[in-house]
Amino acid sequence: MATLNVLFGTESGNSEKLAQSIERTAKEVLKQAGDALKFDIAIKNLKDIKVADLSSMEHAVVIISTWGEGDPPGTCIKFCNELFADKATDLSKLNYTVFAMGDKSYVDFCGCGKQVDESFARLGGKSFMPRHDSDLDYDAGFEPWEINFFKTITPLLKA
Repeated sequence: MATLNVLFGTESGNSEKLAQSIERTAKEVLKQAGDALKFDIAIKNLKDIKVADLSSMEHAVVIISTWGEGDPPGTCIKFCNELFADKATDLSKLNYTVFAMGDKSYVDFCGCGKQVDESFARLGGKSFMPRHDSDLDYDAGFEPWEINFFKTITPLLKA
C-alpha cells in the first residue's frame, strides 16, 4: 500500500499547522473513497529524519518555511544542510511537491523551499506538481492549493 509522507519544517508552527491540515484532508479523502482508494499517511518533522530516509519514500509533500534571508527553519537546519550538500542519495523513486512559505519583503523569498525543491530534483526526485511559493498570507493560497494537491496526488497513490 502506498504512503503519503507529509514532511514539514517550521520555526513558528505554521508549516506544521498546514501539514496537519493535509493529514486531516487525506483522512477525509480516504473516508469518502471507501474501498476505491487505500493509502497510509505519515506526518514527520524534517528535524526527525535523515536525507537517506527519503530514498525509501515514493510520495511526499514538503511544507517548509524560510527564516530570514533564505535560511531553513531553526528546527531543521541539520536536515537542510545535509540535503543541500548531498550528491549521492538516489531519490528516483520519489514523487514530490513543495509548499514553500516566506516573506516577499526579503530578497531570497521562499529561499529554503526553493533549495529543497532544487535538491530533490538534483537527486532524481520527480515533481508531480510545481512548487508553490507562499507569502505571509499563506492561508489565502493554501486551500485552493490543497484541493489541487489532492486532485493531483490521488491518481499516483492508486497506482
